[in-house]
Amino acid sequence: MNARKESGWIEKFSPDVFWGAPDNQENLSGVKSTARMPAHGMQLLSCISHDGNDHSGIAETKTQERLTKLACLYEISRAMLRIHSVDELCQQLIEHMRLAWQPYDLILPFIEIDGNYYAAGEPESVLIHKFSVPLLVNGDVAGQVGVLSKDMRVTSWPENEDTLFLKNIASDLGLWLEQKKLADAQNALAHDVRMIESAFNAHSIVAITDKTGKIRYVNENFCLVSKYSASELIGQDHCIVNSGYHPKEFMKDLWVTITQGQVWRGEIKNRAKDGTYYWVDTTIVPFLDGDGLPYQYVGIRTEVTNYKQLEQKMEEQVAELARSNDELEQFAYVVTHDLQEPLRAINSFVQLLKKYCDQQLDERASELITHAVAGTHRMQILIDDLLTYAQVNACQTLAEIDCELLLENVLTDLSVIVGECNAVVTHDKLPVIRGIRFQFIQLFTNLINNALKFRRDQSPQIHVGVEENQSEWIFSVTDNGIGIEEHYLERIFRVFQRLHSHREYAGTGIGLAICKKVVEHHGGKIWVKSAPGIGSSFYFTIPKVNY
Repeated sequence: MNARKESGWIEKFSPDVFWGAPDNQENLSGVKSTARMPAHGMQLLSCISHDGNDHSGIAETKTQERLTKLACLYEISRAMLRIHSVDELCQQLIEHMRLAWQPYDLILPFIEIDGNYYAAGEPESVLIHKFSVPLLVNGDVAGQVGVLSKDMRVTSWPENEDTLFLKNIASDLGLWLEQKKLADAQNALAHDVRMIESAFNAHSIVAITDKTGKIRYVNENFCLVSKYSASELIGQDHCIVNSGYHPKEFMKDLWVTITQGQVWRGEIKNRAKDGTYYWVDTTIVPFLDGDGLPYQYVGIRTEVTNYKQLEQKMEEQVAELARSNDELEQFAYVVTHDLQEPLRAINSFVQLLKKYCDQQLDERASELITHAVAGTHRMQILIDDLLTYAQVNACQTLAEIDCELLLENVLTDLSVIVGECNAVVTHDKLPVIRGIRFQFIQLFTNLINNALKFRRDQSPQIHVGVEENQSEWIFSVTDNGIGIEEHYLERIFRVFQRLHSHREYAGTGIGLAICKKVVEHHGGKIWVKSAPGIGSSFYFTIPKVNY
């Protein structure tokens, strides 16, 4: 036996030659003539040529052939019931077909399926006489079943039981192949389902209940988390793991939702057998009958206890941070407000002292009094800046801000210093955004004021630009000032960080910290690019969505 791929070696499913048949027709003289061929060539075709007087022998031979073919078909049917391999079955079929024509070594059955060839021996070039019937699988031709002959004297193939025999084999084999393909597909699907179920069970907690809520099935994960055995859970309802955490309205809403055939999703806090609590992210899916009524429910859960604990801890920390920030803002406001009055008093007393004792003080004393007055003035500015910084996070309603109009107002307020230093301020077409108006006034004022303050010995050139992308506006304030050395770029946004002395440049070192706080309060970020002796560009982003 052998099976090898040899696609296309048989070109069609119709007889290519006609196998020899006895010609017992009368000749022109009216005398019957009988063509005689070797028995091994004619008995295959049930057309055995015998002496014209041996009618009983012919009938006996044909009966024996029919019985042999019926036995062969029976054995083929049995083989199809127990064999699941195409190669093995086809080899078995070849053996049984050979038994049907056992005495004739010049007749070789063959089967061809999807280019795979099965026969009793290697095909020889002399096997040019063949007959085959098509092998149909789901209505499509998938191959053929037939016989080959080495006998060159064979000239025809009659329509007899040999043809029917091959057609029966082809029909049964086609049905077997259809059933095998269906079974293979079902087995593959069942395997995929088992793999999916295995992966699903490895991750999720699964329970199936009947329409009354009684548990019919739980997977291993349900038992591991709840610490109940399957036998303890089957037949119970989910009250067995009820923690009592959720109000009755919560559970009622769950039950009403699923009994109406709708999917319910939510987080549930349960209690395990040992009294510990755990959280599960839950999806409950109703299975509906033909009338659209639930007949069972499948609950799919994922334990989220750690997540809920972290969430609770985060909420506590956020609440504590908010409380701390409120207290800090209140403290800053009270301190700055309460410092105002004594500071003004000190300033007034020092100036009165200078007024009444001016003739009695020498030059050194007058200089000290002048320093004291200047110090109280700087302290007043510092307190005002601290109060502004503390109020940045104050809860206020967001409103639409026309940045172009706002910039015009800022430049009006700064018009004196702009005129004194002959500054030129230009800007792009600025957008309308949402934010807290007075905070954006502080933002633009501080950035432009910085550009005016830290100028070189030339007229300041300041440009306010803007770009946009899908999610945010990107503003820039660019100047031609003194610039900032690279190792100072991270420090400048911190509170009270000064890069120059009071004698060189006035200020408290809090302006850029206010800018950073304003931008971050609106959900953006701020950064700077600078080069000493060339200038600086401050960038900040403002999201387009509501904060």
